[in-house]
Formats: sequence, structure tokens, C-alpha cells
Amino acid sequence: MSFKYRPAEKADCGKLAELINIASDGIVEYLFHDLVPGMTPVQVIAHNLEKDNYPHSYRSAVVTTLETDVVGMALSYPSSYHKITDEMRGFFPADRIEHLRHFYSSRVENSWFLDTLCVVESHRKKGIGMELISLTKEMAVENGFNTLSLIVFSDNTLAIPLYEGTGFEVVQKVELQGNQFIKHKDGCFLMKCEII
Repeated sequence: MSFKYRPAEKADCGKLAELINIASDGIVEYLFHDLVPGMTPVQVIAHNLEKDNYPHSYRSAVVTTLETDVVGMALSYPSSYHKITDEMRGFFPADRIEHLRHFYSSRVENSWFLDTLCVVESHRKKGIGMELISLTKEMAVENGFNTLSLIVFSDNTLAIPLYEGTGFEVVQKVELQGNQFIKHKDGCFLMKCEII
């Protein structure tokens, strides 16, 4: 079994959107449900990635492939982009934005932000996540950053040990209330890793 790693391409957008939805564990569904008639949240995300508006573009992602299938991805960019924008305020209902206000205002300044890391379930625990984190660290350094950051649900007992094992530490608790879409009850952790 030979996994390969490469920059994402426009043709990957559908799969990237699926993986972003899985990794968000309810956040994507909460934000986008019933917003665009005739389109699912995953379809809206795929369309936005295809539009190639930095940073939420396929160009911000690296993917893992097995033969022709995308089985993992990491999407990252400078942490200054992790915020509520005027464009978001104009698109999403105000109550959804307010629900995620603390999530989107929590960041490690001057860091490279790992927005999404996801591996399809059948290929987890095979080292793909570690390799994607390593490649993301390389991207951070190439772009002039020496700190990597991310936000993870505080009860994600699979991801947190992976992050801690690759040098991340918790720097802040992030408030996020659960709801019918977001099934987590105890918020998130903001984590950072100094790149040596």
C-alpha cells in the first residue's frame, strides 16, 4: 500500500469538501444548512473551493492519495485569515455567526493555521495524519512562519494524542456550545506547535 502526497487540484474539490465536512463534525452542517436552495453544505463548500478565493481554496490543501483516490487532506493558511469576515456576515444568518464567534476569534497570532486535517476512516492509524502535519509544517516554514496552530474539539480522543505527539500543546480553551448539528458538549482547544 503506497500513499502519495501532492498539492490539491481543482478536480479534488468534491472530495476535499467531503473531508472538510467530516473533520468539522457538525460545524459545516450548522453553518450551511438550508442556505443555498438545491445544494447540500458539501456542494457549497466544493463550489467555494473551486472558486479559488484564498485562503479557502483547493490551492491551500495538500492531499494523500492511494492510486487515484484521495484518502486524506490538510488545508492550512496564515492564522490572520481565521476570523469572521464581512463576507461571512453577509452570507450566514447572524445567529449562526454569533454561535461561532469565540471559535472564529480564537487564534495564535502570527502562526500558520491548520484549518482541516482529515483521513478517511478506513486509512486512519497508518501514519497519514503525521505525514500531513509534517508537510504542513514545511509549508509554514516556506511561508515564513515558525509556529503552527489549530483548533480541535476537546473530546476528540483520536486527534489530540496525534497532535500532542507531533509537538502541539493546548494554549486556550475555546467556548463552543453544542446543538442539533454540533454534538460536542465541552468546546474546543486552541493548540500550537513551535516549528524547530
